[in-house]
Amino acid sequence: MIEKIKIKIINGQYKLSRHAQKRCDERNICLEDMLMVVSHGRIIEKYPEDKPYPSYLVLGYIEEKPLYVLCAINELVHIITVHWLDPEKWFDPTTRREKLI
Repeated sequence: MIEKIKIKIINGQYKLSRHAQKRCDERNICLEDMLMVVSHGRIIEKYPEDKPYPSYLVLGYIEEKPLYVLCAINELVHIITVHWLDPEKWFDPTTRREKLI
């Protein structure tokens, strides 16, 4: 699936949600960094039951800092939200703390 996502990003076939735009502004994340993560990162979580389309949490690194982009795919890649690693929620960049309990 990541290859399909990457191809659509490279071809400009994506749409940012209002929520993602807001989070980028709040978290000082630029569009270029977010697109870099989606086009070069890897899927660390899958949510096949999400509606209206299955979604995927993509992890990439910007200046060695973990950045996460949640996206869904149909004809376009829909970028839903974006956030930096929160050490209170993540044990390490690929393991959520609540999954360890």
